[in-house]
Amino acid sequence: MRPVRTRRRVLESLAKTKALIAIKAESRLQHHALCEAVLNQIEATWIALIRQVGDAHGLKPEMIQSCADLIEQLSARQLVSLEAQKLDALSSDQGSWLASFWAHRGKVSCPDEVSESTDVDRIPMIDTSGIDRIKNERYAPWVDELSDLVSELQNRFDES
Repeated sequence: MRPVRTRRRVLESLAKTKALIAIKAESRLQHHALCEAVLNQIEATWIALIRQVGDAHGLKPEMIQSCADLIEQLSARQLVSLEAQKLDALSSDQGSWLASFWAHRGKVSCPDEVSESTDVDRIPMIDTSGIDRIKNERYAPWVDELSDLVSELQNRFDES
């Protein structure tokens, strides 16, 4: 019964990601908050998908925190998973959308500190006026790639 629960978690997480992409922000702070939310939700969907693969092979989803955890646990049980191999190959590919996502997520989550401000009573903010363009040009394709990956793996699970 657990694979149904993990499948639902993946699909719900992906739906949240798609909903966040569609939201329009009206201020720089909203832009930044939305970007962080989208990036966090992409990561949540990725982790949920990894956990679903593990769950399908009898592993406890809550014990899987990364693709490396999944591969390690499968190896320890001497199990082979084509889905895990696909996720591991994607994780290892430095030219993949996932590698771009992780690099960008780090920059957004831990931005360089701005040391100057024209008003000493305000926290300086990085100009994010191009964030909608970034969100639409970069994040949407990542969400599309993730969506395709989720669909492909769900179809594999349905076939087996």
